[in-house]
Amino acid sequence: MEKRHQEYMEYYQARFKKYEDNPLYPYSYQSEKALYDAIATSDKLDEFGRKVEEGNLAVENAIALVKDQETARKKLYQELKEEIRLHAPLRILDIIDTVKTDIELTNTVSEIEGEVSIEISLDLFTDQIYHDMMTLEEIEIFQSAEVPDEWKKEINQDYPQELINMGREDWTESVIPNAHKWDPHWQYNFDLIWEERHRRLIPIPDEVLKRRVEQFKTYRGI
Repeated sequence: MEKRHQEYMEYYQARFKKYEDNPLYPYSYQSEKALYDAIATSDKLDEFGRKVEEGNLAVENAIALVKDQETARKKLYQELKEEIRLHAPLRILDIIDTVKTDIELTNTVSEIEGEVSIEISLDLFTDQIYHDMMTLEEIEIFQSAEVPDEWKKEINQDYPQELINMGREDWTESVIPNAHKWDPHWQYNFDLIWEERHRRLIPIPDEVLKRRVEQFKTYRGI
């Protein structure tokens, strides 16, 4: 066996050994093992090249890695109840076995991830209530605080309304236009606040959150 052939064989052996006994990469292990077997059973490198081409082994190798990665992402997002992010691995795994070329694989995965990234961006607008929590609390404090008469003149009584006016202006001039860049028909969906991926970001009791939701509606003019 030529020295170069031996070096290639050792290289492909190291590749499949990397995935051996790793439960996250069963497809990659089988694919890398197929490449190693192809070169280990070839008398010459030219023969190995023909086997790779005839068996489409290089493309199958790329597909295997994507299948392993997306299967792991699918499991993680299911455990975290990340329903929107889950769309990407589900869609990729649904079509992965129909892919024939590396270019098709790259383009298909990129297209799906691009579509889902828009869905994720729109979903993240739900977290606006989380980012507004401090302002909502500040408005509530100013509106409900019991202030002795001698100190009332020290307080800007118009401040809560000024905050609300700024919140509504920002909503109509910034938040909505940004969301409509992705979806011209987007509207804030209050039901999403209670879904696990958003609710876990807000560490307050449900009863308090219900009150904050109503305050958020007033603050943003929704």
